[in-house]
Amino acid sequence: MSSTNSIIAIVLCGGLGTRLRSVSRSLPKPMVPVANRPFLEHILDYLIAQGVTQVILAVSYKKEIIIDHFGSKYRNLAISYSIESTPLGTGGAVKKAIEQILPCPEQLVLTINGDTFVEYSLSDMVSKCKEKHADFVMALKDMDDTSRYGRVKVEHHNITEFEEKKSGYKGLINAGIYLFHPSLYKAFPKPDIFSFENDFLESFIRSHDVQPSISDGYFIDIGVPEDYQKAQEDFEHTNLAWKAP
Repeated sequence: MSSTNSIIAIVLCGGLGTRLRSVSRSLPKPMVPVANRPFLEHILDYLIAQGVTQVILAVSYKKEIIIDHFGSKYRNLAISYSIESTPLGTGGAVKKAIEQILPCPEQLVLTINGDTFVEYSLSDMVSKCKEKHADFVMALKDMDDTSRYGRVKVEHHNITEFEEKKSGYKGLINAGIYLFHPSLYKAFPKPDIFSFENDFLESFIRSHDVQPSISDGYFIDIGVPEDYQKAQEDFEHTNLAWKAP
């Protein structure tokens, strides 16, 4: 169906970083420094390592900081921007960015969050789209404690339900990485402002073939100070193969 270099990635970069005010100061959350580099650079490095050559950065809060830093190219990654004059939520941000892709319907869309780093297999996600003809592929991460995220239920190799957040439960969580065809745009809610997970995915999985791609690799969400500090240590001292030279 598609090789990884024919995929367009959308990175959601509109996070305010409210819980990181002590470290982010006037920066948008994806630009906070991790191992002396903007966190977003690490995310883009991983996209490049997996063969992606085009990305749309969906920007809102302090967007000029991101645009001024990256411009139209980062390493061999071509960059364009989807600019939100007012925050649209995760769903609205994806919907607006996809409008740039609709003239190229043969390409697949990969969406990821700009405040989370996950070691996922893009080739596995593409394979699920191709071999199993999935409507949608979602990366999942196996966690010892799912209380911060809620669990994802998988039955017969299909994602069937999002479960409520409960403390002390082991299971699979939504890693926030999705692969799908841009024609899915037609199924999005009509309002321009909506949550991708709550207002779209929860109902979508009940009537469509949504395949899991399970990751057993590294995962970090820098949305809280404790995990932000952990990311500093991990990226500084761990020999991660995907890191840029």
